[in-house]
Amino acid sequence: MSNTKTANGFQQLYKPSWIDRFTNWIAKLPISEWVFYAGLGLVLIFIQIIFLWVNGGLQAEVLLPVILFNGLAIPYLLVLIHYLDHQCVTALNAMRPSLVLTKPDFEKYLYKLSNMPAGMTLLSGLIMVAIAVLIEQMSISPIRYAALEQLPIFSVVYHIIDKSTAFLFGGFIYHTIRQLQLVNTIYLNHVSINLFNLRPLRAFSKLTASTAVGLVVGVYGWMLLNPELVTNPIFFGFSALITILAVAVFVWPLIGVHRLMEVEKESRLHNIDLHFEAVFSKFDQQFRDADYTAIERLNEEMSGLEIQRKRIMAIPTWPWKSETARFTLTAIALPLILKILQILVEQAID
Repeated sequence: MSNTKTANGFQQLYKPSWIDRFTNWIAKLPISEWVFYAGLGLVLIFIQIIFLWVNGGLQAEVLLPVILFNGLAIPYLLVLIHYLDHQCVTALNAMRPSLVLTKPDFEKYLYKLSNMPAGMTLLSGLIMVAIAVLIEQMSISPIRYAALEQLPIFSVVYHIIDKSTAFLFGGFIYHTIRQLQLVNTIYLNHVSINLFNLRPLRAFSKLTASTAVGLVVGVYGWMLLNPELVTNPIFFGFSALITILAVAVFVWPLIGVHRLMEVEKESRLHNIDLHFEAVFSKFDQQFRDADYTAIERLNEEMSGLEIQRKRIMAIPTWPWKSETARFTLTAIALPLILKILQILVEQAID
């Protein structure tokens, strides 16, 4: 397939996924993108309520939280992917001064970061649907879902939307792995390290933080909706796996540049130590010669080297602000920890 220019000027290296084509179509609408996504959620909720009414189950209040969650899941994932793509492009542009890339290669990365290949996106979605069906067969159904057995028509509509969410979630998982792998590649192969200008190196930390938090929001929302699932070993294991994955999502793409920054820091410290050794040797010689003028000059030079050493030692080598790391790790782990503590307390009381 030959390369062609897209409307925004990126090189179209491959056919973009249906998700990218859909979000691009939304971006061209005369209304705000956020209004569209909110409207989509309301429409999906309304459709479920209509079929619930048709099936005679309008009094089944127990299903209303499920309907709300099911209706909002699809627009949430679309908004998240859309937002992360925008963050990716913004971050790469912010890193431009520190990148060793030609203009064509830079544009290729812009395209790759904001567009997924169609085939792999489709396959990822189908795999996630299969996993969702398998989990349903293996795990205990939440209490709220007992009402679905009495509402066959509504149940069909619900599962269509639910499996569409699973399909989109599969695309999001592929989007996450692929996008963050590209971030890691950029950091490892195309970044010029400058320890005194960390802002460009931190550009992608907001992306990895947003991806990690966005990944667990849906899982924790599902836990709040169905608290009894926390005691289900299969679902608890799945939740724990997602939490570990979220931490990896935040840290893993930045490990490569962290190591490069460590190497650069050690190199600078080593050069200072060598310089200090040379100055100290001169100092010893001038002391024996009783050349106090030279001794004073060398003493000032050693003080300057000490100041340089302390300054470089204080430079952090993780490419994020400390508050970003604290917020992200807290948002990922705290809800699960609190839920585990709640279960332990309840069991102790019983």
